[in-house]
Amino acid sequence: MWWALPFLTVLFALFVLLGAGLTVNEPDGSSSAARPPASLEPEDPTAPKPPQLPPLPHPVPHKPAEPRPGRDAARPAAVKKVVLRPGDTLYALAHKHGSTVKALQKLNSLGASTLIYAGDTLRVPSTAAEPRGGASHRPSPAPQKTGTPDKRHAKGGAAAVAFARAQLGKPYVWGGTGPRGFDCSGLVMRAWQKAGVQLPRTTWGQIHAGTATSRPRLVPGDLVLSYGAGHVGLYIGNGKVIHAPRPGRTVTVAPLAAPSDVVSYRHITA
Repeated sequence: MWWALPFLTVLFALFVLLGAGLTVNEPDGSSSAARPPASLEPEDPTAPKPPQLPPLPHPVPHKPAEPRPGRDAARPAAVKKVVLRPGDTLYALAHKHGSTVKALQKLNSLGASTLIYAGDTLRVPSTAAEPRGGASHRPSPAPQKTGTPDKRHAKGGAAAVAFARAQLGKPYVWGGTGPRGFDCSGLVMRAWQKAGVQLPRTTWGQIHAGTATSRPRLVPGDLVLSYGAGHVGLYIGNGKVIHAPRPGRTVTVAPLAAPSDVVSYRHITA
């Protein structure tokens, strides 16, 4: 049966190809038939183990810095209210509270006016008014040395008092040095100028004029600086002063300010 030989040859080749296709391949390309069987024996505890690598650290996300409250944010300016007392002026209050006349005018909607009245309420900066320790802002007076009255002072003091008395009834004028009107320091400056002594123009200069004295040793012609050194009067004896109190008032005689309101007594020598 020679004619069946080619048919048998083809059938044998098909069986060979079918057996090759049934071989299982592993992921790495090796045949499962070629792998040795897995061992079921327990693991040897004395056998060295492969080193364990530490896990990779996770990156920390960057967080932008947040503004610190109270430091990076702007703080609004704090203000407080004060009740005006006789003798108060915008200039004196501005110096006492670490401000300026223009700032107080703007804070209180005064425009260009400098008129303020005792008993009214004025808005002033509160942070500068009371520095650390709670002490009020005042210029430091000169070292306290007791002044001694003498004949030269008595003569000069009498001339200064006489000039001041002649100005009674004249109006208070901001920055006024006469002859039509005066402010407090302008009156005192002109009074002692009449006696031949040139004093500083403002209370901030007059607080260093002459020598310091005390309340019990006051004599006519001495300077009495009060209300944070923002006001000055000329002592005339018997516990009274002549002064130019404030806008809207006139040069007048008044009692000495309370000791707690006085910052310095100055003795002037002619």
